[in-house]
Amino acid sequence: MASRLITDLAPRMQDMAHSFVKFAAANGLDVLIYCTHRSYEEQARLYRRGRSLKTIKQKAGELDRLYSRPDLADILIGVGAQHGRRVTNAAPGQSFHNYKLAFDGVPLREGKPVWGAKRQEDRDLWLQYGKAGKLAGLEWAGDWRRFKEYPHMQAPGLSWRDLIHEQAAATL
Repeated sequence: MASRLITDLAPRMQDMAHSFVKFAAANGLDVLIYCTHRSYEEQARLYRRGRSLKTIKQKAGELDRLYSRPDLADILIGVGAQHGRRVTNAAPGQSFHNYKLAFDGVPLREGKPVWGAKRQEDRDLWLQYGKAGKLAGLEWAGDWRRFKEYPHMQAPGLSWRDLIHEQAAATL
């Protein structure tokens, strides 16, 4: 199970998460942060959802060959079958959550999470959510062109490819 604790984030990210909550509150928006650090195993379970075994094996090969991370390939294969719809495009090592540099949250209305954005009033809450994140210096995945993910906030200006390579080099 992924962590919900801001204290499980990297120190710089903790500061931005606290600023985000402060900016949201200052604008009358109540938010719940429900996912911070995510282990490689949890990321593998999420990635496997809705994917064929062939696709999973291809991704494991990519993690091994392209990123010199046979450990992550083994985790991806080893977590076993997962069912349900796709929820992420990030395999283990490809998510900022794995590096303690991201969190997922949701705006609340009367104490209840607002997951969708079909109604204008719900979209407005998500836009406030994104604005609070950007004021805190975060990158909001609601602005992404592909695979918009309104709950996701991450440290700006970084690449998971650089992070995965740095970590691979550190283990040599």
